[in-house]
Amino acid sequence: MLPTSPPFPRSNALDHNSLLLVKDQPPQGSSVRPEHAGNGAITPITYLPGNPAVGLDPDEVAAHLTKVLATPLLDEIHNRLWFVARRASDNIDALNQNRVKKREIVATDDPKLHLTWGNGKIYLQPVPTFLLNYDVWTWYLHDRDDRDNRHVAAHRAAAVGFLRSFSLLVASPLDFALAKQAHLLPADSFDWLAWASFIRHFRRFGDEHVALRYHYGQLRLSRLNWALRLFRPRSADTFWFYEGGYWSIGDAVEKATLPLLFMFAIASSLLSAMQVALAVPADSLWLSLSSTSGLQQMARAFWVVSIALVLLLALSVVLIITVPFAVFLWQLQWAIRKRPRKGSHFAS
Repeated sequence: MLPTSPPFPRSNALDHNSLLLVKDQPPQGSSVRPEHAGNGAITPITYLPGNPAVGLDPDEVAAHLTKVLATPLLDEIHNRLWFVARRASDNIDALNQNRVKKREIVATDDPKLHLTWGNGKIYLQPVPTFLLNYDVWTWYLHDRDDRDNRHVAAHRAAAVGFLRSFSLLVASPLDFALAKQAHLLPADSFDWLAWASFIRHFRRFGDEHVALRYHYGQLRLSRLNWALRLFRPRSADTFWFYEGGYWSIGDAVEKATLPLLFMFAIASSLLSAMQVALAVPADSLWLSLSSTSGLQQMARAFWVVSIALVLLLALSVVLIITVPFAVFLWQLQWAIRKRPRKGSHFAS
């Protein structure tokens, strides 16, 4: 069961806006009067911090939380993700490690792309300002007796899991600088020390406190594509790609050009080598070296080189087919060996 109090004390909040709620009775520990935080007075606001387009009506806030935090597709197939991903919630590279691995950090507002990677890029969702606000957690992310709490637990689990992932992504001053550079954190309203004091509270949460998606860390897009094709979840818009594979025909053609050219080059070389081998007269190949002319010796050399090339190309084709298949079988065997056992929270 999720804890009902905010995960961090008010003193560690990074957004100090006070919410001017419609209800007359403020939550315990909250105030609708102007507060002092930092250098100046804070005037209560009537919208969700960081997004003036979203008011403070509970239904409106709940709809926005679902939009920016929910990952229904990954939650649906979470008990099968072990087939294509490492089952470890701490399998998350810090931002500086992603740069070392030559991955471009791409900010996206799509929650289903958060912590996915492929083609030299890792996709990360920026931290919403309202998740840094104490009153938001007090009013909208824990159960209260005065409202419908059907979606509160799901929203809180997603929010805790999301911020827990950032406790691993932004774990050093260098990560903090990279996060600011990639627009993953709000504008310069707090420094590294304030961030470290805030985010450390989310490292203590176990997998039983987070959304099902966050039982896993980074996910490779190419493997998620195969997960959709194999398991065909109801939440998926298409069973071919987890995220749109190509945005234009030109991109698809460009992607397919290199493999096609490679196959054409192998076929052309193989046919040319076979043609040379067949063109050399077989009855003059193995005559005594002392009784053959230089032209015959050259023909023999060309024939040997052609046969060697045919064998080498055939071996290359076999390796191209068998090596990926062998790797797939090895990963399948590893996944089956590491699959969730009965009784673990992963198997739920």
